[in-house]
Amino acid sequence: MHNFFAKKRITAFLFILVLVTFSVLNIIQSFGPIQKTLASADYHYSEAKELIHELDDDINEHVFDKFGFVEAYGYMQSLMWKNEEDNFEVVKDMEGKLHYTYFATGPTYTKDLSDRIAALGAHLDSKTKLTYVMTPDKYVRGYTQFPEGIPYNYNNETADGFLANLKQDGIDTVDLREGLLESGIPAKDLFFTTDHHWKIKTAFWAFGQLVNHLDGMYDKPLDPDHYFTDLNNYNVVPYQDIFIGSQGRKAGKYFAGDDDFDLIYPKFKTDYSFYFKTGETEATLNGRFEDALLTTHPLNVQGATYDLTADKYFTYLYGNQGIVHVVNKDKPNGLKVLFIKDSLAVPMISFLSTVVSEIYLIDPRYYTGDIMDFASKTDLDHVFVSISPQDLVDEFFPYGSKD
Repeated sequence: MHNFFAKKRITAFLFILVLVTFSVLNIIQSFGPIQKTLASADYHYSEAKELIHELDDDINEHVFDKFGFVEAYGYMQSLMWKNEEDNFEVVKDMEGKLHYTYFATGPTYTKDLSDRIAALGAHLDSKTKLTYVMTPDKYVRGYTQFPEGIPYNYNNETADGFLANLKQDGIDTVDLREGLLESGIPAKDLFFTTDHHWKIKTAFWAFGQLVNHLDGMYDKPLDPDHYFTDLNNYNVVPYQDIFIGSQGRKAGKYFAGDDDFDLIYPKFKTDYSFYFKTGETEATLNGRFEDALLTTHPLNVQGATYDLTADKYFTYLYGNQGIVHVVNKDKPNGLKVLFIKDSLAVPMISFLSTVVSEIYLIDPRYYTGDIMDFASKTDLDHVFVSISPQDLVDEFFPYGSKD
């Protein structure tokens, strides 16, 4: 009996020791972010709830060896042949690709969002054209299949209703979901396995589709000789097993593996000026496409990593910035365009810069100015709105509201 209780005491002691050790390591790991949050906090009573929320985020995001636990959990799920993680936040399709999804009974109502696009169009100068560019959802109709029991979020049906509303209002649209399976890119290679974004070759194909659409709207073709939209005129540098995307960072590489990444940039001569600003951070770069519009830091990180600064997709245009201004110095007399966009459109816009004079980009999540005011007061030939099906929510349309 004495030995029995001795074993219990030793087990309890070891358990408490592990908890204390882990707690100390977590305190060390999160001390800096917590200190920074507290230093910049507004201690007014009305802001207390927000401060507590920020501190909670700091602690959760800086758990000691966080991704070691993520990988261990994902490995256990894969051993059990499970197709979902974290209450269906991330799921696998029949091909093994990861998706964000949720339980839904039908498409989301989006008439108020399409009305905001119409309000934007009415606010523009009469010479400025407006086009909505619908990028595809990772759930590719006619190809993607979910295992039995995995919920479907109706993103494509929501996009269908949204585009129908725009067409009723007489707004020009480009639906890049159409022709996707006939693009010449194998269906399994259209999207990353571990990320919600399309692959860079798919974005390049979309650039060609957009140029074809614009050629039908303007007297002078953007690419009359089909030179800039020909992938043969670009360097394609493959990187093997280097990318873990946003979905993979939630599930771990042992749940779905990692991805290859293709860096695509022009072989031909280019000359750019690139400016971006988000919050207090701003910078200006000049030079060739690969010097001004690309950042090589994510590609220099060895192997796939969970570090957000190493997200390979944001090699292009330094990721999501509040506002960006790209000037193609080789085409001073080309179109001047504005994109109000989410992250999916970033590489497509990068390639579009080869055939226009200037591009402005605004990300509604990070731009603090008045978007409609900017669009109406800037010298523009064309305004594009490009928000993907999964982002058809209020956050991406902070303008034109009737409220």
